Amino acid sequence: MLQISSECAAPDRIILMENEVYRLPQTHREIQVLSGIAWITLDQQDIILQSSEKASLPPSKNFAVISALNNMPLIMAVWQDKNPVRT
Repeated sequence: MLQISSECAAPDRIILMENEVYRLPQTHREIQVLSGIAWITLDQQDIILQSSEKASLPPSKNFAVISALNNMPLIMAVWQDKNPVRT
């Protein structure tokens, strides 16, 4: 089950279970895996992040698609881009 909770300055926390897919809003560009392994696809490129790894996604007109790997729950923290590019 997908769960999202957010607080003012804190990152959003996203939890994905097996076979779930999440479309990351274009305003969120910083991702850190807290637990599990994330498979992120953006602009036909794949990124694999493991626990404790963090990535900054490039600006894009497309949404990043995220899923969990290895039949394990995925817990991530995601931050909004402070200077979003408007198109």
